[in-house]
Amino acid sequence: MWNLSLRERVLIYLAERGAITNSLKITTPIISKQFGTSQQSASRLLIILEREGLIERRVVGRTSYVKMTQKGVSRLLDLYLALKMIFEKPVKIVLEGRVFSGYGEGSYYMSLPGYVQQMIEKLGFIPYPGTLNVLLLSKDSIENKLFLQKNADIEVSGFKDERRTYGSVKAIKVLINESEPAVMVFPERTLYDSSVAELVAPENLRNKLGLSDGSLVRISATLSPKMFYEGFKPSMSLTFSPS
Repeated sequence: MWNLSLRERVLIYLAERGAITNSLKITTPIISKQFGTSQQSASRLLIILEREGLIERRVVGRTSYVKMTQKGVSRLLDLYLALKMIFEKPVKIVLEGRVFSGYGEGSYYMSLPGYVQQMIEKLGFIPYPGTLNVLLLSKDSIENKLFLQKNADIEVSGFKDERRTYGSVKAIKVLINESEPAVMVFPERTLYDSSVAELVAPENLRNKLGLSDGSLVRISATLSPKMFYEGFKPSMSLTFSPS
């Protein structure tokens, strides 16, 4: 939750109503109601903003005509640029865990033609017949895995053969230890709980990276701002720091 001072919140309110280019008719009851303060506090706030050179104010009776100054606009521009830097840069999601030997089912499923052909088309490689299994070490890593699962942008469709039906698989591209490309897979049907990450690649990752049971690995995925933030809903409830 973004922590704004009451001064900044009032400046945003004024800017939204056109006070950057025009004098805005405003009264202390309006400010008081909007920001949950007393009318006396609202009056003092306008006086403070004027003294700090953030607004120009002309008082007629109980009504103020307020226009933002260049300094006031610059204050909001600084805030905007700070937020822009946060919300427009890619977001890196990191998971940490230790390699362990699984049940051995990955080699079977990664050899099925129904999966292999789709992975060639959607991932761009023939998967090594097996998965690298990683037991995640923290609540943060588990939550990040669930977030990646929700936002996985590759889907391998389920299929059936003469023996049985096979579930779909979601997937997302990741890096292991900041350098080795791999794909984290999220099978619709799995024997593992949310504390386990399953990874596939064109090669045997254990051999290529020199991993064994207990090896610590770092898995990361970089998401576009649009992909990361689209699940968040803006809140109108802001925390105000003392003015």
